[in-house]
Amino acid sequence: MFIRLDLPAIKRAKFSVSPDFIAPTVASIEFKFLAAHGIKACFIDLDGTSVSKATHTVSPEIKQALKQADLPIYIATNRPQNQELKNLQQDLSAAGVIHPAGIYAKPTKRYYASALAVHNLEAHEVVMIGDRYLQDVFGANRAGLYSLVVYKNGETIGLLDQLLSRLEAWLTRIFTGRYRNIG
Repeated sequence: MFIRLDLPAIKRAKFSVSPDFIAPTVASIEFKFLAAHGIKACFIDLDGTSVSKATHTVSPEIKQALKQADLPIYIATNRPQNQELKNLQQDLSAAGVIHPAGIYAKPTKRYYASALAVHNLEAHEVVMIGDRYLQDVFGANRAGLYSLVVYKNGETIGLLDQLLSRLEAWLTRIFTGRYRNIG
């Protein structure tokens, strides 16, 4: 896992796509390190982060990592409520699911503000884990949450997804060179 060299002690809202942390996969996240730095909960994206976008399955490594995490995990998704989502909540050992607040979905500040209020958390106590720079990193940064980007889990679907994934992989390589490896 990599950490920004200039990571502030208390996160402030900012207009940036630069993540605070980078990890190759969800299974490689150092949850104890995050907890030691004041993180009290994790919001985690589904598609391409914790589940393969093509198959909607959770790998055994990710299941194990999230089950052993000493922090509450909340699924942050724009998906509608359904049985598949309930099954994924169980597979990911998630404490809950965060849905859009009315018309306010990821990456809006209201989406995150609503989630923080519901779970009685402060923005600087939460890390948003995701694979997308716009929806996950940018949205979290604007709302004052810490952000952690992971490499895409699974195959891309369609031309737009493939182009975005290539751009995001390029950004991750650039950012990783400016970060400190913590493990």
